[in-house]
Amino acid sequence: MLSLDITTLHAGYRNGTLTPTQVIEEVYRRIEARGDDHVWLSLVPQRIAVERAQALEARIPPRSGPDSHPLYGLPFSVKDNLHVAGMTTSAACPAFSHVAKVTATAVDRALDSGAILIGKTNMDQFATGLVGIRCPTGYCRNLFDPDYIPGGSSSGAGVCVGAGLVSFAYGSDTGGSGRVPAAMSNVVGFKPTPGVISVAGFVYANRSIDVCPIFALTVDDAYRVFEVVRGFDPGDDFSRPEAGDYDVSARDFAAFKFGVPSAEHLNFFGDVAQAAAYRASIERLAAMGGTPVEIDFAPFTELGRMLFSSPALAERLVDLEAFLEHHLEDLHPTTRTVLSSARHFTATDAYREQYRMQRLKRAVHAQMAQCDLLALPTTGTIYRIAEVEADPVRLNANNGYYTYFANLAHLCAISVPASFRPDGLPFSICLVAPPLQEGALRGIARRFHASSGLPAGATGAAVAPMYDR
Repeated sequence: MLSLDITTLHAGYRNGTLTPTQVIEEVYRRIEARGDDHVWLSLVPQRIAVERAQALEARIPPRSGPDSHPLYGLPFSVKDNLHVAGMTTSAACPAFSHVAKVTATAVDRALDSGAILIGKTNMDQFATGLVGIRCPTGYCRNLFDPDYIPGGSSSGAGVCVGAGLVSFAYGSDTGGSGRVPAAMSNVVGFKPTPGVISVAGFVYANRSIDVCPIFALTVDDAYRVFEVVRGFDPGDDFSRPEAGDYDVSARDFAAFKFGVPSAEHLNFFGDVAQAAAYRASIERLAAMGGTPVEIDFAPFTELGRMLFSSPALAERLVDLEAFLEHHLEDLHPTTRTVLSSARHFTATDAYREQYRMQRLKRAVHAQMAQCDLLALPTTGTIYRIAEVEADPVRLNANNGYYTYFANLAHLCAISVPASFRPDGLPFSICLVAPPLQEGALRGIARRFHASSGLPAGATGAAVAPMYDR
């Protein structure tokens, strides 16, 4: 099976054994072979995607394409809350469906660098969920056991990369949606600092902290995309002026300190296999030259809870209030429950909780100052679909235990495949660093993943070697 990682495809283009047209035709063959897997909410017609590949080859020959266009000939997908002009945006809500008139900045930048769009992927409705099964038209399944959730809200993004259907995928991440589905698909999920990749052209959850994460088969692939698409965007009110100017090259650590929660704050929700996998990952980091530093994780979890139990939840109504006024009954039942609860906060509540959030952010950064980065489980467990359907709100919140706080504190994070459990399900570790410290994450994450011995996603292909950089 041809691996769609960047190293393999660009080597094939350079040596003349592959063309973008051949790759795109293979992608659609794989999509057809999988049948109705609910990964896609809309597809670019194969004829159009092939024509775009052919036009790219005619304009820029494959042998030289990767040298001038870093994303040359790479198939990619976007979550269906990112706009693509001329395509339907639904955010997994049929009543919300409309044809977009603009294209998200991050998508434009990828297209300008030679990437080829395949389609728009499934998600938890309006990006409200971490489980991946809140889409009323059907949801995709875990690649390793169909009885288990794929993770959300960017479920289709994780599955399509893990299944070898695209080289990279865009999701959205408010409280973990770029990390949780990556972990459950055995792929890399990279969430940079808020404001570094433009989110102009999104259907927002929490606009002030939303992030465009990158799903990829390797850490270096994710950063290759990141280097192309990051940068200040005047069309994004929360874009950081320094977004394209700071160093994100891999920082090589001969020795480093990594924070781990104290035993009282480690929570695996009774999952002994997940706990054992985490302990093994900590041992691997120590063998790489890391020293574990126990931190107080209480302010992290308290800050994270605010995402859905404070006026931060009400921010989700800003983009959707007019739609919900007439279409509340068109929502998935759990989405309706969550968003309806946001209507009860007052302006006084918002300011009061803003003060509390600021205190907690300060406490989080004080703990972060004790180490170079945190090393956490991406999730404390992985649930069966039936379990989540029986208890949708509580189990969803459990999935965010180690992820909800990151954007609220303006941290950067990356979920990296670590191992497979005895039951065949994947386990990933999540590395978290202070704002604009993506280079620190990159240095540790690429070494950790390259030494894992794991296949890339569910493809069976070996993880490509690190770039020589």
